[in-house]
Amino acid sequence: MAEEGSEKEPRVDDLDKRIIEILRSDGRASFRSIASKVGLSSVAVRERINKLLKENVIRGFFAHVDASKIGKGTSAIFDVIAEPSMIEKVGAEIAKFDEVVRVYERMSGSELHVHALFRNQKEMEDFIKDKLYKIPGIVNVKASLVLRRYKADPSLSI
Repeated sequence: MAEEGSEKEPRVDDLDKRIIEILRSDGRASFRSIASKVGLSSVAVRERINKLLKENVIRGFFAHVDASKIGKGTSAIFDVIAEPSMIEKVGAEIAKFDEVVRVYERMSGSELHVHALFRNQKEMEDFIKDKLYKIPGIVNVKASLVLRRYKADPSLSI
């Protein structure tokens, strides 16, 4: 299924998939390094990566940061119930907050699943009281602290 209003799904062949897998494990890999692993020229690899970026197959390159090492060691999951007619507005408002790292609309049609990071529990409590509860359309918020992560891989295996 194509996302974000794309007209047609981009075609991703086996070589593209191999390039993506290399970039998943090392987002800083050079065109030359990738080329030697997939049997293409550096120019061909660059063109394929640029095409994948243009078609939003690859949405960018980023550093995977350990939040606890930059003072954001309190991780919380929120299940937010919204009025059905307000779900899109509520989701868009929640997504604006710097503390929020992910927002998903769930199948129920009026529930959002939100992951956010905080310095401490007090900051999380203030976020709920001063930000979440002030968004029109929110009916209920259930918060859970994350005790341990078993997997937190932001990349997609193909």
